[in-house]
Amino acid sequence: MSRRNSLSTLQVVWRLFHFIRPYPRQTALAICLSFCTIGANVGLMATSGLLIAKAALHPITILLIWVPIVGVRFFGLSRAAFRYGERYVSHDLTFRLLKEMRVWLYQRIEPLVPLLWQDRRSGDVMNTLVSDIDTLQNFYLRAVAPPVVAVLIAGLAALLFAPFGTTMILIVMVGLALAGVGVPGLTHLLAARSGQGAVQARAQLQTRLVDVVEGMADVLSFGQEEAVLAQVEADQQRLATHQRWLAQVEGLGSGLLLVFNSLTMWGVLWLGVVRVQNGQMDAVYLAMLLQTALAVFEAVMPLPVALQQLGECVEAGRRMFSLTDQAPAVTVPQQPQTPAAADLTVENLSFQYPRTGRWVLRNISFDLTVGRRVAVVGPSGAGKSTLIRLLLRLWDPTEGVVRLGGTDLCQVHPDTVRNFFAVVEQNAHLFHESVADNLRIGHPLASLAQLRQAAGEAQMDSVVAALPEGYDTQVGEFGTRFSGGERQRLALARALLREAPILMLDEPTTGLDPVTELQFMETLLNATGHRSVLLITHRLLHLEQFDEVLVLQAGEVVERGTHAELLRSRGVYRSMWEVEQDRLSTVMSPAVIGVAAGEAACKGQTSLLLRLK
Repeated sequence: MSRRNSLSTLQVVWRLFHFIRPYPRQTALAICLSFCTIGANVGLMATSGLLIAKAALHPITILLIWVPIVGVRFFGLSRAAFRYGERYVSHDLTFRLLKEMRVWLYQRIEPLVPLLWQDRRSGDVMNTLVSDIDTLQNFYLRAVAPPVVAVLIAGLAALLFAPFGTTMILIVMVGLALAGVGVPGLTHLLAARSGQGAVQARAQLQTRLVDVVEGMADVLSFGQEEAVLAQVEADQQRLATHQRWLAQVEGLGSGLLLVFNSLTMWGVLWLGVVRVQNGQMDAVYLAMLLQTALAVFEAVMPLPVALQQLGECVEAGRRMFSLTDQAPAVTVPQQPQTPAAADLTVENLSFQYPRTGRWVLRNISFDLTVGRRVAVVGPSGAGKSTLIRLLLRLWDPTEGVVRLGGTDLCQVHPDTVRNFFAVVEQNAHLFHESVADNLRIGHPLASLAQLRQAAGEAQMDSVVAALPEGYDTQVGEFGTRFSGGERQRLALARALLREAPILMLDEPTTGLDPVTELQFMETLLNATGHRSVLLITHRLLHLEQFDEVLVLQAGEVVERGTHAELLRSRGVYRSMWEVEQDRLSTVMSPAVIGVAAGEAACKGQTSLLLRLK
């Protein structure tokens, strides 16, 4: 059974209450103000009933009714003040809790990133971060304070009706119990399943919409609009079915509240008339009792909706906790160490993903001392990208060891490990922000001069400077304002800004045309300077400038050496290199080569010019 299904309703509710524990004063103040608000309303209704009844007797002087007049004014003004204070405090507390929950959730899922996308979709995670936590505001607004306030108001009602006999108290208490316990219990039973279903259906709909929007171009190109629309409509129909049932249950609860409120008032009226006829009570109090009986029901009015929405809140909390209860891929050492140098050593590294039993890497060893360049080449699925994740401590090795400055990476905090690396990925993500904001991910405090220097090293400063707003230009969603090569150069500039001693590149030229690929690699190698470089690629370009090349097949090193040595050995690497040369000769016509050579000559890229010739 999954962790998600093992959490009972009580367990979820108990864990949700933990978020409110740091705010005992705000919680108590919100409850107190809510009690005072409803108490002021009870006082207003009671004194207004007494005032109307006494005024109907035409008193000789207004002084005989000055007490209820003052009471009406006081309770009327104080009710407004208490209501404002209660809304302000309770909503401020709720929004603080939601903020804390979102930060807490992000901090919990960040270490889960390698595992997260194996079982979940990005839209589902986003729905938990946004919609599920928004749903939980109903828990804190309607499920925490209202029940406590209802109990306090019931006690106040018992005190107010006590002078008029035990039977009068019993009638009011039975009415409040039926309205405050019976009706909420009934609506919860009727709505619990649909509440959970509504949360799940909403998550499914929003997840699908995220997928559809991100893949809209493919949907249109393959003519699948109608099929996708049918799926979205089916998801919407499931959500609408649950929402209609929840609305019907809410209407039923509201109707039953009015019924029990009216029955209670009729009971108070009947008993009051009997007592007046028997001379046990002055008739002037009859209107006051009716108004009081009406007012005390304000305390139980929110309870059916609160308990009805409890199903939604529990399911939202269950989804959130199912996300955070996963064990992280790596553990933080109790006494983390700090590497003394940036020399990287990999010894007999082996790795298999959890629950698969298949070895992705086997017995990988190499050294990347300061300033050295190592390339790892091989076909797709050889385990090259997995190696990057292991070096960044997104995973820990199944066997073997990785050392940084002589220190085992497993004894170093993951954040400390990542401070030694700057990474350029094959699909570098650019946020829908300005060019400057995207570059400052590598160095948040970088000045404009530093940005321009890094962009210049990546051959992008002139491109950015030509934009309408320069470095303040928005890059567009996923960097759509730029070409593939320009996006990779921006990613390189961002990595250079980081000033980390080791530069790791994971298939940085994927999706680039051959000329752009050559230009990018030329730019990259010229910009690395004194840094160590680890290149993960299946494109065999510029590898003669690397100190060692490792050839991976099925997760194992089958060949290693310099570019020249591997070519002479006429093994796997030589075969890959020949295929690469055939590809380049096929796609690069003399005209294309001539244009690229002219650009290289203008930019002073001598090695690129020689390569093209």
